[in-house]
Amino acid sequence: MSNLLKRTTTALVLIALLVAILYFGGMVLQCAVLFFSLALCHELISAFKHKGNNIPEHYILLACAFHFVVYERGWPWFVAFTIPLFFLILYYLKEDDFTIEDMGISALILIYVPTFLFPIMALDKTRYLYLVFVISIATDTFAYLTGMAFGKHKLCPTISPNKTVEGALGGVAGTMLCGLIYCMIFDIHITLIHVLFIGLASVTAQLGDLFASKIKRAMGIKDFGHFLPGHGGFMDRFDSMLLIIPMVYILFRFSL
Repeated sequence: MSNLLKRTTTALVLIALLVAILYFGGMVLQCAVLFFSLALCHELISAFKHKGNNIPEHYILLACAFHFVVYERGWPWFVAFTIPLFFLILYYLKEDDFTIEDMGISALILIYVPTFLFPIMALDKTRYLYLVFVISIATDTFAYLTGMAFGKHKLCPTISPNKTVEGALGGVAGTMLCGLIYCMIFDIHITLIHVLFIGLASVTAQLGDLFASKIKRAMGIKDFGHFLPGHGGFMDRFDSMLLIIPMVYILFRFSL
């Protein structure tokens, strides 16, 4: 099977699954988010292990699941961090080969994945849920097209050589336009703050992509995983979306 056919088939399956998950919502969305969070943690842990870091995967996955329970139960947010970090400190004191660098990476994974991902559950059955995907697709599409047409100045050549300043700006502008159209069609009250936050979400999406790319370069890997044939891992496909979710959640939660 050619790589193009693999990528196309995987993309179609992903789209079908995503549509079903968003349509049913509720428990289906919750289960999908839990699975997705564990998969992302696993891929990040594997990436750092590739460089020789000693990351306690079983503990990180358990702590991520605990964070999910805390979020779903509506318990104080600090509980999700303090208890896992307490045990992480104990693990550091107990294991001589668990360095302070390993501890910092473990804490980063515990904060990075659940904090950015879990708020999407609060958007269930709202029009803001689909706005996350509108921003993600628009950012990728307009950044690519603008970069191809007008790109001259490299954005971060040591991290992602093909990205340009013009492409990044085009991605933001195109996303603001698409977000505005989406809000008008689905009767979301629009203010200047909405437009600015949609643009800011496009910026954070691109930062998420660059952050993931820099990790891969630092770890000496091409992809985070192989679960998605032709696409790599979940982190390779959804790295930018992780940083869009909090911005859309803020718009929804605080009615800006």
